[in-house]
Amino acid sequence: MAVAFFDVDDTILKGSSGVMLAKLMFLGKGETTSPRYIWDMLKALIDSKTGAVDYDNLMEKGLSQFEGRSKAEIDEIAQNCFDKHMRHNIYRLAYKEIVWHKKRGNHVVLLTASLQPLIDVLGDYLGVNKSIATNFHYKDGLMVATADKPFCYEEGKLILAREYVQEYGFDLKDCYFYSDSSSDLPLMEKVGHPMPTNPDPNLRRVAFLRNWRVKKFHTVLPPDFRPEHWK
Repeated sequence: MAVAFFDVDDTILKGSSGVMLAKLMFLGKGETTSPRYIWDMLKALIDSKTGAVDYDNLMEKGLSQFEGRSKAEIDEIAQNCFDKHMRHNIYRLAYKEIVWHKKRGNHVVLLTASLQPLIDVLGDYLGVNKSIATNFHYKDGLMVATADKPFCYEEGKLILAREYVQEYGFDLKDCYFYSDSSSDLPLMEKVGHPMPTNPDPNLRRVAFLRNWRVKKFHTVLPPDFRPEHWK
C-alpha cells in the first residue's frame, strides 16, 4: 500500500478552482467581489506557470474576500462553485487514476493550495481519503483572513505530505504524486512514483531529463456522471 497524492488545478480539474470561484463570486446571484480580485486570480494563474507567485500576498488577498462570513455561508459558496463549475471540469482520466489507486488499497489524498471548503466538496465527490488544502480560521463563528501554515505550496506540500505518510506509516519512496506544476518539484523529487500530469514547460523539461513518464488528460467526465462509490 502507498499514498497517491494529487494536485487539483490543471491536474484533476480542467482549469483553476480559484478562477472558478472568482467567476462565481463575480457573476453568481447574490455574490459580490471586486474586479481587482478577478485580476489577482488571473495574474496568479499566469505567474504560477513561471514560478513567480508571491503566495503569501496572494493568500492574504484571496482570504480577505471571505472575511466576516460564517462557516455555513462559506460552505454554501463552495458547494455552489462545485455544482456550477468544478463538477463539470473533472478530467475523466484523473478520475480513472483515482479509482485505480483505491482498488489497490492505496490512500488517495488531494494536496493543493486551493481553499479547503472547495476541496472538501471535491474530495467527498471523488471519495478520497483526505483533502489537504488552505485551511483558514474562524473567530466567534466568523471567518478571519488567516490560515494554517505551512501553505500547501512548494516546500509546504512536501512538509504536509511527509506529515501524512508519517501519521499513517507509509514511505514517500512508495508514493505517487500527480501534478502539472514545476512548483511541486520539492515533493515530486521525493516520491518513488513522480507523475507529471499536463506539465507546464519547466516540469516537462525536468520530466524529459529524468525520464519520468508524462500523463496527458484531455476530456472531462460527462455531465450526468456519478462516482462509483455513489452507486
